[in-house]
Amino acid sequence: MTTNVVSDEQLGVLGRRYHDLFRRLREGTLPIDKVLAGMQDIIEGNFDAIPHGVRRLIDCDAAPWCPDDWNVESHQKGGQFEFDAAKVSLHLDDGQKDGRIIVGSDLRKRLEGKPVLNACVLDHLLANTNLIPESWKADERGPTRRIYFWGTIYSDSSGDLYVRCLRWCSGGLCWRCRWRGRRWDGWCPAAVSAS
Repeated sequence: MTTNVVSDEQLGVLGRRYHDLFRRLREGTLPIDKVLAGMQDIIEGNFDAIPHGVRRLIDCDAAPWCPDDWNVESHQKGGQFEFDAAKVSLHLDDGQKDGRIIVGSDLRKRLEGKPVLNACVLDHLLANTNLIPESWKADERGPTRRIYFWGTIYSDSSGDLYVRCLRWCSGGLCWRCRWRGRRWDGWCPAAVSAS
């Protein structure tokens, strides 16, 4: 009997990343020599040697991954985003600070015009967990953060709206979601481009 060490969700992320890679090769926005060098390093398990542009450039204009029975309600495109944790702010609205709580629909309005990151970044981070800094796991008080990617809003079959987040679960990193009508507190920052 074989045991799967990779989940279907992880394989789905990998498949989407490769489709995006092939598209970029066809468009000429990524040099083939960097891809081939990176592929050899992946095969050999030498992840630190993968060229910078292959590992961290995220196409935030691509269609985001969508869970079964959901739809993408809105997707704020962000062009080619070169991931650098130092250039990402974990933003809390004033309504989330000092023990205050805000309803998600109000928070969405307050985030309008801010460079919130979309679910393409979330999926990239889930596929490249080595890029996530330890400081993102918990705030200064210790509670585990749930980092939300407000640039992509999903709807379920009932029409309820959700935002996906990066979260540390008992089994490691995972994604979860939160209904937009719920209350959002200080452990629910939005990932925002700080550059």
